[in-house]
Amino acid sequence: MAIDERTGIDVAPLALTARGVLLRAAALADPREVDALAATEIDWPRLFDLAARHRMIPLLYRYLADAPLPAEAMAELRARNRAEVHRALSLAAELRRLSAALEDAGVPALAYKGPALAVQAYGDLALRGFIDLDLLVLPGDVPRALEVLAAAGYEPALDLTPAQERYFRRVDGDYQLLHRDTGRLVELHARVSSERFCMPIETEMLMRRAQSVPVGGAPVRTLADEDAVLVACVHGAKHRWKRLEWLAALAALLRGGTDPAAVLARAAEVRARRTTLLGLALARRLVDAPLPPAVAREIEADAHLPELVDEAERRMLDDGAEGEETVANLRFNLRARDDAADRARYVGRWLFGPSPEDWRWARLPDALFPLYRVLRPVRLLLRHARRGG
Repeated sequence: MAIDERTGIDVAPLALTARGVLLRAAALADPREVDALAATEIDWPRLFDLAARHRMIPLLYRYLADAPLPAEAMAELRARNRAEVHRALSLAAELRRLSAALEDAGVPALAYKGPALAVQAYGDLALRGFIDLDLLVLPGDVPRALEVLAAAGYEPALDLTPAQERYFRRVDGDYQLLHRDTGRLVELHARVSSERFCMPIETEMLMRRAQSVPVGGAPVRTLADEDAVLVACVHGAKHRWKRLEWLAALAALLRGGTDPAAVLARAAEVRARRTTLLGLALARRLVDAPLPPAVAREIEADAHLPELVDEAERRMLDDGAEGEETVANLRFNLRARDDAADRARYVGRWLFGPSPEDWRWARLPDALFPLYRVLRPVRLLLRHARRGG
């Protein structure tokens, strides 16, 4: 065991693996500890590719900026970080432009993830990797928000009939919009979690509790810290925690003083308690997130959590885990439900709630829209029967 005297950390295992270095960067570890690493033993191309996949280039650069890297590796890392910073600044400017346009139109909107979370979690726009913008509006404000964003150059990727639009806004409500000239992606959300996941996180409540953070010199409204932690846990579980940076941002929010016990109380109200405990447990294990003893005891008392945490860790650190693996994600989230009734609701909504994939598969007139509840299980059966074959 090799203990760094300044940090008290056993750094010997980190010297041998790219993953170990990336995890220390995600934990916002003291950059001075890298002096103890055997830097020449790191597979630098593999580390940088892994960091890019996990949106971790900015945090990795913070960790290694003064480390004794080979000159070629340092040049590559600086170039990658420079590109991330330029993109962050460009997207931050676009966020301010769109937020101002929505405000001028009388549409309350929150920014979440993206630049707002970078400032909220790290206090620095340049420390978070992101490639698009996410805006949250009230469900009733979606039509007006779409008009404002269309005037700003953004067009919806989905072409929906009136019946499909009404259902999509009520159940999913996440509109992908592409800028007609730049190809930049903005996601307009009516809710932070689809009703398919049976976690009723009301947009109105998030709006009432919102705060402002400075993004590029101008205030932008975003989620309250406790809501940001809850949403991070729900979002991470939905995708089976495939990005390490999501976990890094979650841990940074906790280090900033967000109360995990208060988050858990809110999570229980929306049937997301185990999902939230999962995120907290994973953040504690991989990136040293601080948890109070009472919350740690709750994690230890849940016999279902270790298996979920193990699977999420494998998913996150597996070099080949870029795909969504829809069925595996659904099974994972089913096991993360709070109780049997919740699991039944989740299965029912997923099995019989139509989606844009169903509407593309069978184009029915709006008068026959209810038939999609029958066609969806048929499509799913055929799809997975073909894959199984």
